[in-house]
Amino acid sequence: MRLTTLGLIAAASALLANPAFAQKSKDTVRYAVSNPFAVLSNFHLPLDEAAVVYKKVYEPLIGFDEYNQKWVPRLASAWRTVSPGVYEFDLRQDIKFHNGNTFNADDVIRTLKYIADPAVKLTFKQRYSWIKDVEKLSQYKIRIIADEPRTDHFELLAFRINIWDAETMDKLDNIEDYGRLSPYGTGIFKAVSMDRNAGVIVERYEGFNTNRAETTGSKRVHAIPMPDRQTQVAQLLTGGVDILRGVGPDTAKELDRNPNIDITNLASPSTFYFALDSAGVSGNKALTDKRVRRAVFMAIDRDTLIKHLVPGSEVAEKLDALCYKSTRDCKFNVKAPDYDPAGAKKLLAEAGYPNGFEFEYNVFSPYIHLGEAIAGDLRKIGIIAKIQSVDISLYRRKQGQGQLQGISVLSPSATHPSASNILNIFFDGPAFQYYNDKIISDSIEAAGREFDDAKRADLYATVFDRANSESYIFPVTSIPTVYAHTKDIKIVPDPYATGDVWSTSYTWK
Repeated sequence: MRLTTLGLIAAASALLANPAFAQKSKDTVRYAVSNPFAVLSNFHLPLDEAAVVYKKVYEPLIGFDEYNQKWVPRLASAWRTVSPGVYEFDLRQDIKFHNGNTFNADDVIRTLKYIADPAVKLTFKQRYSWIKDVEKLSQYKIRIIADEPRTDHFELLAFRINIWDAETMDKLDNIEDYGRLSPYGTGIFKAVSMDRNAGVIVERYEGFNTNRAETTGSKRVHAIPMPDRQTQVAQLLTGGVDILRGVGPDTAKELDRNPNIDITNLASPSTFYFALDSAGVSGNKALTDKRVRRAVFMAIDRDTLIKHLVPGSEVAEKLDALCYKSTRDCKFNVKAPDYDPAGAKKLLAEAGYPNGFEFEYNVFSPYIHLGEAIAGDLRKIGIIAKIQSVDISLYRRKQGQGQLQGISVLSPSATHPSASNILNIFFDGPAFQYYNDKIISDSIEAAGREFDDAKRADLYATVFDRANSESYIFPVTSIPTVYAHTKDIKIVPDPYATGDVWSTSYTWK
C-alpha cells in the first residue's frame, strides 16, 4: 500500500532515531528540485527552480536594490542615458569568467546581439528584442541602442539579461549548449557538475570580486532532482537532502514535529490571484457583468483562507492591489473589495442572478486547495465554480484559445518587482482578450514611455485602480515560500531582493 506524504512523515519520524543529517562536514548544502534541469540559462530555460542556481552563476550589467529602490553596479561600474533609448555603460576592468577569460565589451556585445537576433527563438523574446544595436566604444565601454525609448529597459537589463563569455560562445556549434557544456559566468558560484539525473552542483568562485561584501553560506550547493514530493520528504527525513522548498501547510506542520527538522517561512511578493473573463470570450455571459464579478470577489473570505490554507500564513499578505511596497511604481487609490457575502448576494440579485450561476474555474494544480476553498465560499451565495486543475502548459494553451472563464494562478512577481512587469503579465498578449479595456492598454503604453517618475506612477495607478473598480482580477494573497530543512541549516534573506532566495541564502548555523 502506498503511503501518503503525511503517513510517510509519521512513519519515518518514528523509525529514524538518529539519521545522518546534512553534509556540513563537506560544506555542501543539498536541496530537492521538482523539475530536472541539465542547462543553466535564463534565456533557454527560464525556470524558477533553476533560477535559484543560475542567478548566482551569471551576472547582469546592473542590479536593483529592492530595499532601497535604486540601481546598483554589477558588471557595469557606471551608466548614463545619452539620448532617449540610447545608453552607455562603463564596464568593470577587474572581472574574470569562471574559466579564466577576462570580461570586457566583447562579451556584452556578443551576448546582447545573440539574444536580440530575430533568428534566435527564445521563450520570452520580447525581453530582448528591444535591443536594436550594441556598439563597442572601447574595450570597457559599450553603447546600447533601443528600437524605441521605453522606461523598462533598465529593468530588463537588471532582471532578465545575464552576460556570457564571448570566446566560449564562438566555440560552440550550438549556442543553446552554453549553459549545459560550458556554464561560465562571473558570479559568486561556478557550476562544477551538470547532470539531468544527478543534478547540478555549484561551488564558491574564489575569483569573485564584483561585490566583496557578498558571501556564500556554504562552499557548495547541490540541486538534486526529485519529482515526487513523497520522495523529497523521505530524503529529508533520512538525510538525503537538507532543504525542501515550497512545502505545503499540512506537510510543514507534520515535519515541524520532528526534532531534527525546522520550518522557515519567508515573505514573498508572489501573488495568488483570481481573474475573470469580463469580455465574454469564453462564452459565459454572467461574467461580463461587473456586478457579478464584484459579487464573486466579495464572497471570498480571505482572512480565513490565509489563516488556515496558505503556507507560512503568518507572513502572508492580504493584498489591496496587484502590487507590493517593494514593487517599483506601485501606486493605487481603489482597493480590492472586502469580504461581504450579504452584499455579494444583493449584487447578484441586481444583476439578474438571484440563484447564482455556474462557471468553469481553472486553478494552478499546486494551489488546488486554495481554489477548492474559494469554490466553497462561492457555493454559499449560490455560485457553482466547477474546478479544473491545470498545469502551466495547459493554462497557457487554454488562455490563448479564449477558453478561460475563471483562473487562479501564482504570479511570481518577486522575480521582477516592477509595475511594468506585473501589468504586462496580467494585461498583455493573450491575457488582454479577457478584458479588452482600452483605458488599461493606453495607460500601460503611456507609462512605458513616461520617464518622469511621478507621472509614470500615476499612469500605473490608473491600471491598478481599474483592475479593482472593474473587478477584473482579485489579488487574493501573497504566497510565502516555506522551507523545511535540517536543524543545522538556516536560510537568510538576499541583501538586494525582498522576496527571492537564491543559492547563496542556504547556509549553516
